[in-house]
Amino acid sequence: MKLRFWLSMLGSAVAVSVFGWGDAGHMTIAAIAKKELKPGVLAEAERLIKLSATEKTPDFISAASWADDVRRDRPESATWHYMDIHFRADGKPSTNAPDKENASTAIAKFSAILSDKTKSDLERAEALRYIIHFVGDIHQPLHGSARDTDEHPKGDRGGNDFHLEGPANVNGKKRTWKNLHSAWDSGVGLFPFVERPLSTKGLDEIDALATKFTKENPRSSYPEEKDSNPTHWAVESSEVARKVAYNIQENTIPTGPYIVAAQAASERRATLAGYRLADLLNKLIKN
Repeated sequence: MKLRFWLSMLGSAVAVSVFGWGDAGHMTIAAIAKKELKPGVLAEAERLIKLSATEKTPDFISAASWADDVRRDRPESATWHYMDIHFRADGKPSTNAPDKENASTAIAKFSAILSDKTKSDLERAEALRYIIHFVGDIHQPLHGSARDTDEHPKGDRGGNDFHLEGPANVNGKKRTWKNLHSAWDSGVGLFPFVERPLSTKGLDEIDALATKFTKENPRSSYPEEKDSNPTHWAVESSEVARKVAYNIQENTIPTGPYIVAAQAASERRATLAGYRLADLLNKLIKN
């Protein structure tokens, strides 16, 4: 996974890794959604994407990473990529709340723009790009949670302050992550590095992942799939974070059983994000 850093907007100028899923993860979610879009909706979505195409994001699938590409140039978008639901594991109460502008409010904001045909095509195209990305982000468990402790009373910034050691053995390869968040951005090794602009080989890799994920995780396996409330999606992510992501001691190396559980949880969340993204776009884009 390509590691990148952004200037934190949470009150301190600290570079932290908060890029949900990484390029391959976001593009896999988009590939899943693309297969589920109505033909007319897909045609309109592709038309809008092409209007605002960049070298690295010329199509629907690669556009899933656009919001990360422009993040440094748009500091106002910093808190739109997550919705941290705070918790403590020591039994003490947490009084911290998510940022007022967060992934849920951003999805609502850009959904209103995309569905409004009085808006310009370029405004709607940008809204579409943001929606594709933020629906993916909010399903990443560490984009929906932050653990509060006595050491970090305001939260660990989605696991950025939860340090890991390495290297870990991931499918026969050595991987080292500096913190819990960066590990989960890669699906704890689930998602490979895929270079952009997408080559034919890269697109094939993404398509293969999307096909594998949907085969192993059909819509019928998600009783919660029809829930269209993004705030609820963040709550789901937080629950996965508490049960799976934080089920590891700080300053340790991720073990084989932990990696297996984390990859399974990441696959489930990414696949559900793809289904929900398709459902949302099928509702928002009218022909």
